[in-house]
Amino acid sequence: MALAMTFWTADPARAASESDCKPADGASFICGVTNVEDFAPVPGTKWVIGSDLAAKSHPQGYLYLFDTTKRTASAVEPSEISIRWDKKTYPHCPGPYDVKTFGPHGLDLTRGGGMHRVLYAVNHGGRESVEVFDVDLTGARPRFTWTGCVVAPPKFWPDAVASLPDGGIVVTSLWDPTDPNRAKKLSAGQPVGALDAWHSGKGWSEVPGTENMSGPNGVIVSADGKEIYLCLWSGKQVARIDLRSSPPKVDTVSTGILTDNDRWSPDGKSIFVGGQDVTVKQAIGCFESSSVNCNVPFKIYRMDPATLKLTDEVKSGVYGVFGAGTGAIQVGNDLWVSSYRADRIAIFPMEQ
Repeated sequence: MALAMTFWTADPARAASESDCKPADGASFICGVTNVEDFAPVPGTKWVIGSDLAAKSHPQGYLYLFDTTKRTASAVEPSEISIRWDKKTYPHCPGPYDVKTFGPHGLDLTRGGGMHRVLYAVNHGGRESVEVFDVDLTGARPRFTWTGCVVAPPKFWPDAVASLPDGGIVVTSLWDPTDPNRAKKLSAGQPVGALDAWHSGKGWSEVPGTENMSGPNGVIVSADGKEIYLCLWSGKQVARIDLRSSPPKVDTVSTGILTDNDRWSPDGKSIFVGGQDVTVKQAIGCFESSSVNCNVPFKIYRMDPATLKLTDEVKSGVYGVFGAGTGAIQVGNDLWVSSYRADRIAIFPMEQ
């Protein structure tokens, strides 16, 4: 089942024209990619991995590779990703994912050195799961091998994933997909969704202190695994969960936006937080539409992890046709911004 890895340039049929991809409102773009909802930078390299969230008009998603030096994107054909199922670690995985309906969403790449990393990718295609890939960095381009999966528990819609130092993962659920009133609850900021941890041999468990939160979305973990920074989408907050106490100590800060994704800065001293500056109804309307790009304003903050103080990095707005921003990563002196509904990513120069 081991297949050769190939790459292809983003489909020209889905790419914006050259004139459509010109800079706008202070932002430049990498076009021809679809619904890059999340980024996973590969430290020490020029590469960034991106997701490709499937939609009604775009039923098959891919993993993208961004070359940060050339500012180009290549999509990894999932049918040509090698397969090497680690049945010892993932004995309950039913088998490889359906390549025709793959729908990658939240991403995380394990920390540490070495020429092999583990990529976790939330998947909505064919099953609600976290797919696991070995990323081989020994060649000119990263190579991917699928090694297993973790199927989400019942009534759990996985959104984001973060790896733990002990080999486990934490995964957010934005809502219960079987609850017909989930949108109303989200709009009211009521408790919806969950944050659960998974460990091989132990399975799933709820993270204490997160039972009454509204719309858990993006999630990151400190290098020592002792603090979790959780975006509360409909709660319009970021929560810091300190696992060193029992029960965990939870501190929150209000963002005023539908807080979507968070990412560490390269130096680990700050966190970039992003989300949509609209109502829940407007954001879901975009998500459920067939639009290529949505006119949904978004905002990006920088957050101090110690004080939870927020400062503006990208002011609220739509930039050209680019909207529905979800979060940002720092690449050199720029911020790269992801979106759940766009045919491009946006790049903003950072103030020096």
